[in-house]
Amino acid sequence: MSTEELDSDKRDNQRLNLSFDISLPQQKGKTINVSATGVYFEVITDNVDAFSPGSIIPLQISAVDTNERTLNLSGEGLIIREDIKETSSDGSRVCVAVQFTEKLNVNVDPSE
Repeated sequence: MSTEELDSDKRDNQRLNLSFDISLPQQKGKTINVSATGVYFEVITDNVDAFSPGSIIPLQISAVDTNERTLNLSGEGLIIREDIKETSSDGSRVCVAVQFTEKLNVNVDPSE
């Protein structure tokens, strides 16, 4: 069995490479991939310490369903890892892996 097969066998939930808006305290970003148990996202920030592994953060993911309604998934997650990709005058581009600490709440905006 290859290393790739072993790694994929460890995952209990399939990851979907989907880009959704994600809102965090005083930050906005985009998801890179999502699963039933977590999310990996990118954010540009001046406060890299806000994404330290071991921290718990509130988050909200906004997605549009097939009926063009906005779905807002909200809850909390434990930061597993962060990776600073680059730093510029706009801030640091950071990729963050978060494991959900609870089932996310789902709200549908019926007006859209």
